[in-house]
Amino acid sequence: MKIITRYLTKEVLNLLLAITTVIVFIFMCNQFVRYLGFVASGKYAANMLFRLVLCQVPILYAMLLPLGLYLGVLLGYGRLYADSEMTVLLACGLSRRELFKITINYTLFVALVIGILAIVVNPIVQLHRDQLMDLAESSTVFQTLMPGRFQTTKSGDKVFYVKAMSRDRQSMNDVFIAQTKQSKSTAKTSGAENWTVISAKHGYEHVDPHTGEHYLVTDTGYQYEGVPGQHAFRIIKYSTYGVRMSPPVFSGHNLGEEALSTAQLIRQWKAQGYAAELEWRLSMPLSVIILGLLGVPLSRVNPRQGRFARLVPAVLIYIIYVNMLFVSRSWLEHGKISPWLGLWWVHGLFLLLAGWLWSKDPMVSARPNRHLNGLI
Repeated sequence: MKIITRYLTKEVLNLLLAITTVIVFIFMCNQFVRYLGFVASGKYAANMLFRLVLCQVPILYAMLLPLGLYLGVLLGYGRLYADSEMTVLLACGLSRRELFKITINYTLFVALVIGILAIVVNPIVQLHRDQLMDLAESSTVFQTLMPGRFQTTKSGDKVFYVKAMSRDRQSMNDVFIAQTKQSKSTAKTSGAENWTVISAKHGYEHVDPHTGEHYLVTDTGYQYEGVPGQHAFRIIKYSTYGVRMSPPVFSGHNLGEEALSTAQLIRQWKAQGYAAELEWRLSMPLSVIILGLLGVPLSRVNPRQGRFARLVPAVLIYIIYVNMLFVSRSWLEHGKISPWLGLWWVHGLFLLLAGWLWSKDPMVSARPNRHLNGLI
């Protein structure tokens, strides 16, 4: 039995790792493109890109490992059925209880890994990612400037353009700054805005050691001040000029229930949002066990059908299962169902479905041939 156990476990876990890694890579590429768009638009600093993407890795593995195990059981056992290997094993005495034991052993191992990720690791990673996003959104314009592009500050009162920047983003060449301030003399009549345009050869960032305020200091440049469309404007040539920048502000709006530790959620589980997040974390390892049990009877195919014969209905069952979990979580967050019912009714429903499929499967429920049991 040890040889058979290792063989079946290796068949499923190899597929589990391959499928999950491919799906995680696809999702990471999608997140990379999403964050890259934020960097290109000047919303996030470029040095935050890879850190934000790497924070998604444990979160994605915790969410996608159940699907990987489910497909691993379907495709792994499906190949054994298609090649008649499973039929031989069952005919030689592999009993229903032994097949269940082998399946549940590696399923519990995967559930343990997912439980550690979902309950312990992911809240820490989520907190770090949320802090990074808040830091990225509150970063100064120096961190988000992209050479060769016009960019506006978050307050919308300044427009920047630099032709080139140093690698440490501390100095820049060919600086253009336009900032608007409504003229009091013209505001009452035409509502026109007073513009100050600065053009300089060089610029650099300066932080006041006493106040901590950020300045963009330019040298060897010109300052143009006036109202567009009017002839009354001033031109000033200067050697050094500093523009005070808005200080970074941490909003904290990115921090949510996902970033709270599981111990905090347990202490406040009666709150709607906390109960939904707590039950969602506990649902991840539980769903692995249910999907592993569902995969065994759904993987049985006739040799002439091929290993992918039941893949479509099996994937449909998975989609229904996951969507029902999402819907139940939404209901729980909005107080439509009790935390005692929560997501557990969905797990119970599909656990009953797994038990019914096991009882109806003729190959799994067949009684072993005890006379040939010694062959294995």
